[in-house]
Amino acid sequence: MKKQFGIFGLATMLIVGLLSFRTAETSFNVDTSASQLKWTGYHLAKSYEHWGYVKLKSGKVNVENGKITSGEFVIDMNSISNVDVEKEKDNEKLVGHLKSDDFFAVQSHPEARLVIKKSDASGKTTGDLTIRGITKEIEFQTTVEEASDSKLVAIADIKVDRTDYKVMYGWKLENAILSNEFRMEVKIVANK
Repeated sequence: MKKQFGIFGLATMLIVGLLSFRTAETSFNVDTSASQLKWTGYHLAKSYEHWGYVKLKSGKVNVENGKITSGEFVIDMNSISNVDVEKEKDNEKLVGHLKSDDFFAVQSHPEARLVIKKSDASGKTTGDLTIRGITKEIEFQTTVEEASDSKLVAIADIKVDRTDYKVMYGWKLENAILSNEFRMEVKIVANK
């Protein structure tokens, strides 16, 4: 009887140990130099778009069973750049305008932040996005491209309604010149 109980107890401990290992959450630190955040804004009146990049300042992400469960990312708004405008003077003017109070008010709000609250098996992700000191809940799709014990690579396509964050330049209901929506295409590379 003791032998059977001992085998049963050992088997139970082994199963519990394996289950807890399988479901263990792993934390990763974002590699800010390898990660990328591309922004795109749309001009309605002239049917073109501007695009460029903004850098991540820091980030952490937690993964369980190949699914992102939580995370926090800090965006350096001072790093915002433009790629599509080739003339240096025009490029500097556009970037300066994006940093101004008309858009992201970078002097008073040098950081934006995304806090991931949950993600389901399909990649539907819910988080809190903070821009200009205003926090709103958003939903977006995330795809985990690689998840190992030591590395995570994930991409996300995020659509942001800028009017939710009081980024109101060029936006009038009856005569908008800029789309109220801008896009962020994110690639996160993180290591343990």
